[in-house]
Amino acid sequence: MTRRRILAGWSIGLLMGVMAAGTAFGAESGWKTEDGVLKFVDNKGNYVTNEWRTRDGKSYFLGSDGEIEKSTWIENTYYVDDKGVMVKNSWVHTDGKDGLKEEGWYFLGKNGKTEEGWKNVGDGRYNFDSDGKMRTGWFYEGDNIYYLGGRDDGAMRRGWVCLEFDEDNLPEIGDISREYKKADENSRWFFFQNNGKAKRSLSGNYDQETIHGEKFYFDQNGAMLTGWHAVKEKADSDDATGISRFVYLGGKDDGAIAKGQWKQLSEHPGDSDDGAAISMKGDEGLPKEGDKEWYYFENNGTPAYLKTGISTMNAATVRVDGENYFVNQYGCRRNGLVKIVSGGRVMVGYFGEKGSDGRMLTGRNTGIVDDDGKRCTFYFNTSGSNKGAGFSGEKDGFLYYNGLLVTADGDSRYEVYKVDGKYYLVNGSGKVQTNEKAYKSDGDYVYLVEDREVYYTDDSGRKTKKADSGATLPDFTCDQVYEL
Repeated sequence: MTRRRILAGWSIGLLMGVMAAGTAFGAESGWKTEDGVLKFVDNKGNYVTNEWRTRDGKSYFLGSDGEIEKSTWIENTYYVDDKGVMVKNSWVHTDGKDGLKEEGWYFLGKNGKTEEGWKNVGDGRYNFDSDGKMRTGWFYEGDNIYYLGGRDDGAMRRGWVCLEFDEDNLPEIGDISREYKKADENSRWFFFQNNGKAKRSLSGNYDQETIHGEKFYFDQNGAMLTGWHAVKEKADSDDATGISRFVYLGGKDDGAIAKGQWKQLSEHPGDSDDGAAISMKGDEGLPKEGDKEWYYFENNGTPAYLKTGISTMNAATVRVDGENYFVNQYGCRRNGLVKIVSGGRVMVGYFGEKGSDGRMLTGRNTGIVDDDGKRCTFYFNTSGSNKGAGFSGEKDGFLYYNGLLVTADGDSRYEVYKVDGKYYLVNGSGKVQTNEKAYKSDGDYVYLVEDREVYYTDDSGRKTKKADSGATLPDFTCDQVYEL
């Protein structure tokens, strides 16, 4: 064999060896099935481990043995399903038995990672902790209160929600409360804004909130307030009892400030948690717990009440739908004959018999029964600032005093009375005598009327002097008396 052939043979052998070695070091990378198991081989011919690889647009994680991981958490951030595919834009629930994640729901975003903080998913908004777990129940963030639904819900609540609640045992973060359709002794209403934040009082005082045109109050925990509350720091200057500090916020399922309406209530301001704000003037007019009373609430929510220093019947009453009613200094509507003494002035009004709607009567009214059971006739002013107040003086030929018809004593045919500085001669029906003549009483001449003036006479009926004294005016007993 010549040298050329020997060298050529050696060169060919070397080339084949190099080519054989190139298969090991320059192998094509990709997915390969070995013994029925899918693995990924890199360009060095090694199985890829602890890394992500993509196949048909889906991501898979190859474990330490090179096999695809399935139904598990990867790097505490990603999750692969039962086929090993990275989960994206989807919810995953774990029972926590593998020790990798706590039991609960997790949302994997578009990059396959768990979410943290606030995230909109579908039609809901959710909050995730630092480990990616969906928060549920009560959640507090700074000064804000949220409620995130039950264990398999998690959606941030908006609008009105009635939740199980105990103000003596406040819920902690993550506590789940039962949701109710109606409030009871174990639940309260909350209002969560569109951003999920509960309406609440940050100041610890009464802060008014407007929701859908209605006025509400909430406590520091976000619970809607109901019933009576003294929301104003000070009473109005004409309020003797403190009732003007209060508003009524309805029953357990109401909460809106009562305004522009009547309400019959068996709970009263003095019975409320703010009852100390009521100044009790003895027991006069003070409503008793459990007794039903009618209140009228003005358009600003303040209960109507009897104001101090009033001087007219208009000021002493509340006008509703064209009718006048009387409410006392505690805001309670009253019936019957009512006497008001203010600044030396006496006003008497009648507001219907007990159990009636309490509308004020005007004009001449017969058959009114006073508090002693005596049946009387009254005349009440029909117009002006003292409309409804008892009239004093002559009206339509009859004499009245504080509204009561004044009549001659039953034993006398005629009698003289002095009303507002003027003397009148009346008969047993209360008719004022105006005929210019002498009048007999008990068979003897006693009085004479001339130019609408009343005179005394001698036995023959001739006038002697002007009348200078009058009989005691008849009296009556009122159902209610108020001295302001």
